[in-house]
Amino acid sequence: MAVMSGFFTNVHAVLFDLDGTLIDTNIDFPLMQKEMHALANSCGIADSRIKGLDILAIVDYIVSSLKADSQEERARLVRKNALNKLEEIEVAHSGNARLVKGTPELLQRLREACIKIGIVTRNCSRAVERSIVRTGLSFDILLTRDDVPYVKPHPDHILRALAMLDIRPEEAVTVGDHTLDVRCGRAAGTKTVGFLRKRRPDDFFDAEQPDIVIRDLSELLLHLSAS
Repeated sequence: MAVMSGFFTNVHAVLFDLDGTLIDTNIDFPLMQKEMHALANSCGIADSRIKGLDILAIVDYIVSSLKADSQEERARLVRKNALNKLEEIEVAHSGNARLVKGTPELLQRLREACIKIGIVTRNCSRAVERSIVRTGLSFDILLTRDDVPYVKPHPDHILRALAMLDIRPEEAVTVGDHTLDVRCGRAAGTKTVGFLRKRRPDDFFDAEQPDIVIRDLSELLLHLSAS
């Protein structure tokens, strides 16, 4: 059973980002960014060297810099402490997670169409578990940052999920509210959908050029066909 005859055909899996796409939380990402900048500064890394990097990329940059300076043990401890700090913030702010409008109906329609549902998130597993328990979100596969060696935008994050679902990239669609999601989906060889939330400017996804941009989850059904 196809959802609807639309822009994408032969779709057998949809891989969603989690926070900001299927659920909304009050995780304080600016605080996480601030903490990682402070950590970088404490390791002698100026803000100018990590300008424009996302939160996890800052951690990787710090660790790589320390290793390049032959500080292997310090690099290991810094990485451990950084991830612990990020996890602490995520867990503390994930207790009020709520479903994004249209999520239950969308997932139900995908199930009726026998389209697999995957969640690929950069959040930690503890925070994700709290959010899922609270919202009752259902899915076929879930990969957090704790489950993979490389996270989005590295394509391995999505490719591992597809391998577990036994779905080829060309048979899948990646949906997310951030440019990192689109970049990852394109690198993995899937079709891509940018979910433009109200707080974002109209040109938010222009640089990454997703196949389509939607403003409401229900719009996704207009573009999918399982046959």
